[in-house]
Amino acid sequence: MTTTNPGTSTSTGDPYREVLREAFVRRYEDGADSWSEEPAMRELVPLLCTELAAGSTVIDIGAGRGRDTELLLAAGHRVTAVDLVRLPDWDGIARRHGAAVSFETGNFADMTGGRTFDAAVDNGVLHHQDPAGYARYLANVRRRLRPGGLLAVSLFTTAEELAEGVLNRAEDGRLSRWFTEREARELLAGAGFAVTAVRTVRRELPGLAYLLVLARRDA
Repeated sequence: MTTTNPGTSTSTGDPYREVLREAFVRRYEDGADSWSEEPAMRELVPLLCTELAAGSTVIDIGAGRGRDTELLLAAGHRVTAVDLVRLPDWDGIARRHGAAVSFETGNFADMTGGRTFDAAVDNGVLHHQDPAGYARYLANVRRRLRPGGLLAVSLFTTAEELAEGVLNRAEDGRLSRWFTEREARELLAGAGFAVTAVRTVRRELPGLAYLLVLARRDA
């Protein structure tokens, strides 16, 4: 893994999007998606539910095997799950929950239609984007939320407080950004979100953690 300046964009546009898609296809095919069963990954939805009204509509961006989707459905919400990769786990979720859930395969940025949601879950998507596309990505999330809608996002960070963010590149080309709380707050504020809660959850991997952020879309 290499490290670059966190403000530097190392790839832009479609080429990196394809790198990201192919990387996740391979990880799922190889059963190398350890994050799917990581306990720390299951802390974001409960945080969202502390402020989410009953029976809300939620878009689960980067839904993966649908672990967060199932938590949201069990809490009585209606979910649209989106991921770059279609996974067989979706079929069982659809059978169990019927019309309360729908699935879309593809890049979230390419979703069509004008439907808006009460909340969005991003459990590990933003920190894999090219930094040059953060603003565009968050603008698209904002468009998908009704005024006052909630965004719950988890970001890579470290167990000890970071002085500044770090951008890493994996061997398969995926970018992974470790954020400081200050950077996360500033990024979301600049995109039209007001942060309402922040938590740090330690991971099983030594020295690493997730920064969980709950924010509300402005009017």
